Amino acid sequence: MGRPFIDFTAVKSAVSFEQVLEHYGLTAKMHHTRNGDGLDGHCPIHPEATGKDAFKVTLSKNCWYCHNSVCKCGGNHLDFVAKMENCDAHEAALKIDQWFNLGLAGKSDARPAQAQQNGQASQPAPTSSRFTPRSQSQPEEEQLDENGENKPLNFKLENLKADHSYLTERGLTPATVAEFGLGFCAKGTMSGRIVIPIHNVGGDLVGYAGRWPGQPPEERPKYKLPAGFKKSAEVFNLDRAVLEEKGLPLIVVEGFFDVIKLWQLGFHRVVSIMGSSLSAAQEEALVAASEGRSGIILMFDEDEAGRMGRDRALVRLARKLFVRVAVLPQEGAQPDHLTESELHALLD
Repeated sequence: MGRPFIDFTAVKSAVSFEQVLEHYGLTAKMHHTRNGDGLDGHCPIHPEATGKDAFKVTLSKNCWYCHNSVCKCGGNHLDFVAKMENCDAHEAALKIDQWFNLGLAGKSDARPAQAQQNGQASQPAPTSSRFTPRSQSQPEEEQLDENGENKPLNFKLENLKADHSYLTERGLTPATVAEFGLGFCAKGTMSGRIVIPIHNVGGDLVGYAGRWPGQPPEERPKYKLPAGFKKSAEVFNLDRAVLEEKGLPLIVVEGFFDVIKLWQLGFHRVVSIMGSSLSAAQEEALVAASEGRSGIILMFDEDEAGRMGRDRALVRLARKLFVRVAVLPQEGAQPDHLTESELHALLD
């Protein structure tokens, strides 16, 4: 028989990361940060490593990251226990269940009664880049329009201003701007915006996204999509990514400019789901583009929405192929803000 089912989300909801640290006797060896929401200390995963306060914990988010050169990783409860016990995330969840007498092993209930009694809220947390859980309950998904597809356009926007200052401010070269067909639009429904052509996996132009250059006025959204465009039916840049070297993993990010900046830095197997919620159509496309290769790397924004979307995408995709997560180094970080060396450290 296989290992018993255990709901990862339920385990993380029932026990705080601080409780896990206390189980190992580590909290007494660490010191609180000034804001009271953090703990710093020596890396417990690599006791031989130098770096007095390299291991950092954010208590409210139940997450950790170690900046020591021999570690350079982070995540949530399961990732930490898996590192400490040299096991996978599933075995780590079973250990936590046993240590704290949760009684979750073998049950498919989403959230344990103990967590509700303790008044603990279920919090999404980063998942380690090393683990591929394959038996979790499906979290409740954001409602997406899953019906239909986008028809190829019978027109192309012309006379776009490719040398707009906003593109330079984003650190994009003229060659990158030309590759992605970017430019400032002065007329039509996308007037006043930087337009980004969107192609389907076959390379057909199916729509344009419009990005306000800078912070938009209060009444205007940062991004605009054409009326009737089904974002959930497309994966941005998949048409280019599928042509790249077959042995490379597919890097999945949230935003258009994440893709464009990573592409410019040489990471050409990169695509965007244009948000933090993965649709069924996007899931199918990502799996089709990754099977027989080196799997998928999820690199979402390091914020609440990004972590939640990342956890949900991991659960769904990991049932079908190898997935790992690249946890960004600090709260609020986005892939297009990282340097080339920082990206290599996360992705290599």
